[in-house]
Amino acid sequence: MKFLNCKECEELFAGREVYVFGAGVDGESLYRKLSDTVTIGAFIDNKRFGQGNYFCGKEIISLDQFKSIRTNSQPVIIASYRYMNELCRQMVEEGFVPDQDFFIWDDMCIHHADEIANRYIDFMSEIWREKKRENTEKMILVPFDSRHDQNSVQYAYCANYLAEKYNASIYGFCRYGASAENASKVVLDIYKSFNVAGVVDSSLNEELQKESDTIFDELWKNLYTWADWNHITIFGICFGTTIISDFLREEVPDYNLRSERMRAFLKKSIDTIVFWHHFILEHDIAAVLLADAVCWEGYIRDIAITKGIPTYAVEYTMQKAYPKFHNRHEASLHFKEMWNQLSPKEQEYGRNWAKDHIERRNSGNLEDISEFVAKHLKYKNKSKRVLDDDDKIKIIICPHIFEENSYQFEQIFDNSYMSWLCHLGELSEQTPNYHWYLKPHPCGRRRDFIIMESFSKRYPQIKMLPSDISAVQLKKEGADFALTVCGTIGHEYPALGIQVINAGQNPHSAFDFTWNPKTKAEYDDLIMNLDNLKPKENMEELYQFYCMHYLFYDWEYIPYKTMFYQNPLLPMCKEELSIYGKELGTWKYEEYMKEWTPQNHEKLWGEMEHLFQKMDEWNPNVFYRRSESKE
Repeated sequence: MKFLNCKECEELFAGREVYVFGAGVDGESLYRKLSDTVTIGAFIDNKRFGQGNYFCGKEIISLDQFKSIRTNSQPVIIASYRYMNELCRQMVEEGFVPDQDFFIWDDMCIHHADEIANRYIDFMSEIWREKKRENTEKMILVPFDSRHDQNSVQYAYCANYLAEKYNASIYGFCRYGASAENASKVVLDIYKSFNVAGVVDSSLNEELQKESDTIFDELWKNLYTWADWNHITIFGICFGTTIISDFLREEVPDYNLRSERMRAFLKKSIDTIVFWHHFILEHDIAAVLLADAVCWEGYIRDIAITKGIPTYAVEYTMQKAYPKFHNRHEASLHFKEMWNQLSPKEQEYGRNWAKDHIERRNSGNLEDISEFVAKHLKYKNKSKRVLDDDDKIKIIICPHIFEENSYQFEQIFDNSYMSWLCHLGELSEQTPNYHWYLKPHPCGRRRDFIIMESFSKRYPQIKMLPSDISAVQLKKEGADFALTVCGTIGHEYPALGIQVINAGQNPHSAFDFTWNPKTKAEYDDLIMNLDNLKPKENMEELYQFYCMHYLFYDWEYIPYKTMFYQNPLLPMCKEELSIYGKELGTWKYEEYMKEWTPQNHEKLWGEMEHLFQKMDEWNPNVFYRRSESKE
């Protein structure tokens, strides 16, 4: 197989028309880098073709469609790191010749090793050789993803500590249900270098497939609403919220809950649940490590926890997982109690700090939020008015980012952002006395805007606003209310005088400066009677929340970023790296090898027992204070 980087693609295909097999993030990245020099005819995808679907402005077609329209032997570039092997096999089975009819884009060196990856494999093998264990019946599970990232360091320490503790072997599992067939040999060699014995093959045998099909048939006949989906229970475990969050994170939501897309997604989810239920039941699993323990990983999480197996999220946070895990967010539900634990002097300092920072934030200062979010929050004051200039009540719908975990708290609309949005769409048609607007999230990604455009077309009473319009301008133009499920506008907008109505538990639930209906009926009663609502003007409690959230509470209960790394770029995800013009890649391995020392290794290894003890002991009711203030 011939692997090409961007330069080689340009040299080989400049001035020619090519087709890209893969309409996902990798295909988008390829298009962004090559579209100026290479003509892309269309994207090929096994699932998203048809019905006029487009990607990066190009049509999405099936492989059969490509075969029927192909002229002059246009080549295909496979651009899918996660499914590369599967797509190559499919091309060969369809009669295409490797290195002649199709080529593999591997700019990240995921499927062919560069010099840095080879040195890193040797480096990690030397470090972890003495911890290698012979095959044992007990197993530690660790996430495997075909990408180059520095999470291999966290997995190496955590997995080897647990393997030593339980006398267990370490095995990887492919995230997102990807088949073991698609596992990158290069990345797998990196995992083997820190004693991972192999990757679990999660394909179903004939007997398990029959069981999955039977479960699906029984469930599918009763699924008509988001509430039905939210109550899906299999093997005595309610997977509804996990299935919904997994779907919303990966797919473009469908308004028809009986569509083929919904049907296929549910079938795939049940296959996953059936496999892992039996695998965990039939093997001696000592502990499970997960990346973020939400969405797709929630299937494994809930099965393992139900069986009493210690389960931990160790990539984007370090925390022991639990059913309906939401990454420590629920600590904010206890902020009022924690505020009362502060001394009068601390409260006075915090109140003044919050007042000052809120005033600065309203004037455009974004120092209290992450660099990634701040990059997207450079709001603009438009010279042209965006809201209607009349006396009608003006409501701003502020949707969440679909490509993030859509379950952080209990939601009153079936734990589904789409259920909430569609309900608002229906309310907009019943309230001609209101003006309704939709303001896309400023950090939204391509799929988010596809969803928002589809939503605004379905509910034309709701007008789409620019995503970069400032809340200050919205207030000046008469915005009265803003709607969210659990977003940060709950403390951003009230500071400007815009009333916020939430649709479930949220970071501000412990305080009384936003509206927090408990049921759909209460929610509708508020919306239908907005003209009778007396504004909440509780700035005192807003100050209390703000300083608790941004000043006093220690969200980095386990500061893994500085524990495992010295270079601050190493633990950053791809979105954070984009701020610095960087991508994931083997360069991270090079930087890690430069900073590694035997002394730091021994120190960190000696802290592993305490680290897991802290994860086991974390409690949302406990006030974990920052060791030092932000100023």
